Amino acid sequence: MLANNPSKAYSLFSDFEPVGWDPDDDGDSAGVVRRKNVFSLRRDHGVNGTFRLHNPNDEINDNRSKLDKVILEYRIHQTAYPLFTVGDLLHAQYPYEYRTEGNLVGECAERIARRVTKYWLKHYSPHGKTGGIFDKRFNPRDRDDFIIANSEEYILKIKKYPNCVILKKTGKGKFGYENIKELDGLFDYRYFLQRHILVLESKVDKVALSVDELTSDLFGPLRKLFPKAQFSYILFTDKNSIYQKKYFSKRRQIKHFPLKLYEHLKKEDVSTLFFSFNESREDFERMKDHLITQYRAVHKMGVTIKGKTTITQKEIMVFDGGETPHLKLVKDTATQLWKEVKLTHKNTRK
Repeated sequence: MLANNPSKAYSLFSDFEPVGWDPDDDGDSAGVVRRKNVFSLRRDHGVNGTFRLHNPNDEINDNRSKLDKVILEYRIHQTAYPLFTVGDLLHAQYPYEYRTEGNLVGECAERIARRVTKYWLKHYSPHGKTGGIFDKRFNPRDRDDFIIANSEEYILKIKKYPNCVILKKTGKGKFGYENIKELDGLFDYRYFLQRHILVLESKVDKVALSVDELTSDLFGPLRKLFPKAQFSYILFTDKNSIYQKKYFSKRRQIKHFPLKLYEHLKKEDVSTLFFSFNESREDFERMKDHLITQYRAVHKMGVTIKGKTTITQKEIMVFDGGETPHLKLVKDTATQLWKEVKLTHKNTRK
């Protein structure tokens, strides 16, 4: 328990954890012990990222190979990160169709949450260092099924980079191990001589978690795999899943379930951080629709375009969310027929 373990009394990320306060305390009740019956968050991650939709013809893809052409980009300040590439679409584990739209929205959320969390950690403290587990010496294209850590009972390995999985020795399943927990993200942060393991969970819709299973299937095994580390749990989700819609909204009062989760994990010496997406549900829908369009275009399937269309006497251009048209038709002055022309971003400049 936290109270019985002085080494865990201080949390490195305490500024981002819920804090209790008394809304009736006006500061004039010296010596009066009050119950802190409201919990709020003082800080979010503070990373202002934005997304951009692209197609393979956009200028950003001019000098990229076919597989590396960016379809969905995420920008933080002046740095751009590719969230999805043509290679991702070609090597997808499931078809990018509307029957799998829940998977697509969830995957967009995971990738954004990982990118924001990684940026936040890199800029958290000049004394901190990210890395460790996902060291630069490893090749991301060769990391699948790599075993990160193991004990007599548990294995932590990369399932499909960067997602990880915890396996438990049960004598059942392949090789006698069964999957007990999948991780959306895992970060190894070194602060001076202390090692911090941060586990990321991303949820776009309603947060449905078993707090007991977080102990039995996640942090219990991780403690045996990393006995000298401190642990934090980052729940990255929509603001409406974290904050009350009324009552002390300016102080960002958290809802009952986040508080229950925080208090449960605190007893297990685990810090809990609640981070929120800058993106709305409508933004994730746009990303999903765009990925489906690009997936179908890459695989030469029929597409439904939801972007704008511009029509003049000589040109028709249909946009799909990228900076250049998905389709461009030019009228032949001799035959008066419309002909499709090859697309480059330079054709759209005036």
